[in-house]
Amino acid sequence: MATAATNDLKQNLVLGYRIMGMLGLGRGLLAHLTARSPDADTFWVYTFGQSVEEVSLATICEVDFDGKPKDPDARINPTMAAHGPVYRENPKVMCIGHHHGDNGVAAGAIATSLLPIDNNAARWHGDVRLVEDYEDTFSIAEQGKIMAREFASTSGLILKHHGLMVAHVSIAQTVLRVIELEASLGVQLKAMAAGELHLMPDSAIEEAKKFLNSNFYFDNMWAYLVRRAKREGWADDVGF
Repeated sequence: MATAATNDLKQNLVLGYRIMGMLGLGRGLLAHLTARSPDADTFWVYTFGQSVEEVSLATICEVDFDGKPKDPDARINPTMAAHGPVYRENPKVMCIGHHHGDNGVAAGAIATSLLPIDNNAARWHGDVRLVEDYEDTFSIAEQGKIMAREFASTSGLILKHHGLMVAHVSIAQTVLRVIELEASLGVQLKAMAAGELHLMPDSAIEEAKKFLNSNFYFDNMWAYLVRRAKREGWADDVGF
């Protein structure tokens, strides 16, 4: 029987999917969001074949760290085999998000990382990394081990030729970071097309990181997105 903590996690996970859909991020079949179980070495994820805005409490399933569903009839995205190693090797990671947004894919295509050109980008300074060597293996589980090593010291990855991946301490923080990393890369790509980039001074970077990485910021931004999702009907069947 599911515990109260598991039920709460499942509600927040579905809401995270819906919020991504509400903002037009990750629609299609290949974006995903997973969350570590509070009571076991497993994680929860959508059933393969759905888009983010379609995910519901009835269609998420539990998967072990080897990428095998607890329900043998459940069909999951095979790339879930990359999430298990991240959870296994990084106990603080509670949620992982991935999508193929235009800005993340474009940044990976030109092999660039995010630079501190404004406050929103500065909050990522030292915490986002371009990853290229995962392409050296076709084994999804081995790619997961590479990502697990990267996430030991960072929370955002720009995957060359692939998109963005974020791992953090909660569903709320992961969803917000997935959304905002995509947006910040879009600003940078526009600036790069317009002219030379001018980076912020170190003191301004530190001030931006202090506020935009604070629990106050994340708690209030998540609360706003939850209110918006409820107001616009995205959370009617989620239990919020």
